Amino acid sequence: MKKLMLALAAGLIVTNASASAEPITITGDAAIKYQRDSADGEAATSGSVFTIKLKGEADLGDGWSLYTRLAAQKVSDSGLADFNVSPSVYGEDKKWVVAFDQFGVNYKTEKLTYKLGRQDVTVGTTALLYSRPDSNVGKKAFVDGLSVAGTIGAMDIAAVAAREDNADDEPENKLYAIRAGYSPVEAFNYGVTLGRYSSDDSTNHWAVDGTYKMGKSHITAEYTKSSSNSKNSAYAVGVGYDFDDKVSAAITGFRVEEFGSMGQQSDFDYDNRGVHYTLGYALNDAASLEFVYKDQKTISEGKNNQSFEATLSYAF
Repeated sequence: MKKLMLALAAGLIVTNASASAEPITITGDAAIKYQRDSADGEAATSGSVFTIKLKGEADLGDGWSLYTRLAAQKVSDSGLADFNVSPSVYGEDKKWVVAFDQFGVNYKTEKLTYKLGRQDVTVGTTALLYSRPDSNVGKKAFVDGLSVAGTIGAMDIAAVAAREDNADDEPENKLYAIRAGYSPVEAFNYGVTLGRYSSDDSTNHWAVDGTYKMGKSHITAEYTKSSSNSKNSAYAVGVGYDFDDKVSAAITGFRVEEFGSMGQQSDFDYDNRGVHYTLGYALNDAASLEFVYKDQKTISEGKNNQSFEATLSYAF
């Protein structure tokens, strides 16, 4: 699929380049991050992470477009990497990668956007159920499939049917999910998510969520449960506040039991409970600073673990 999609993308981009003065839209971002992770009984890991991502989209007309992404990352310690550190992917102790890691076809209508190909994906309003986010980099870090997002009538819709692009020595599990949301008033939205994670130990999942906005503040809560016999629930509750156009802050409390997420791939660490603190500052329209502190404890053993991240990013 990868070779076919890349060949198709290259051919159509070249064809369009001769037919239009501006056939391709290029956007991107670059980031420098300092990160320090620590846990009871383990040596702390700290260092720098340098990341750059270039996204290209070629307009084919009538709502169709091709997309691709070139991403690169260099880390001072492989334990801080956002790329797949499995030895079968990049070898032992890899500290930098470069790859065309996303590619496919978009189709946009007035109400819905369809994406077919290799892509990042999250399931759940807070990414509580599943997460292979845009911050991932490189090979074997995303999913191959179809996603849909938009509105149908008065309902917000987000759906995905995909297969994981995993390391060669790992199974290519599948995931299916759909969320339907509704806003009875402008300040309030609630929704229901149904999902299935297909693997050697397949599980069904459901979640409910709600978001309420009050002036400069908002609160979002999500609760989910799986069909596993035990340790099968998770929740996240977050409160955010925008002080002005530049400064924002958020606090999120969570608890994710061992089998509470889809394939143990929540955006929050599974078998953990704790609080995440976030502070953001916009330097200008393109540059921003973000500080994140995660104070967590494992559910099964009660071991403390913490993480601190300071990120300077620039979008172009």
